Amino acid sequence: MDLSRLFTRNLKKWRKVCGLSQKKLAEKCGTGYSYIRQIESGVGCPSFAMLAKIAQALEVEPYQLFYDETSTLSRSTHENYLESVRDKLVEEVSCSIGAAFDELKAGGSQLWSEESER
Repeated sequence: MDLSRLFTRNLKKWRKVCGLSQKKLAEKCGTGYSYIRQIESGVGCPSFAMLAKIAQALEVEPYQLFYDETSTLSRSTHENYLESVRDKLVEEVSCSIGAAFDELKAGGSQLWSEESER
């Protein structure tokens, strides 16, 4: 199963387990209902930040949205796969945060130096 379909299937499953409508999930994530609908239909693709918000709203770890329960792979293979997905997500989020931090630092160098002196 491709990762996108796996994600959308798990998103719908966890949303229903939590008893949330698409509208209520959107409210909890601070986004519009149509965006959640697009994500669930496979038309939209969430950013890492939105993925984290969705997982938090569903009270699951982000990597759980990529878990394939139907796979015939062994449990240890699943655990290794989930760990690699988690590691990739953490790396991407860290890089995004680092880039934003560097951009903020470069764009506000005077403000940055004033704050650093405090």
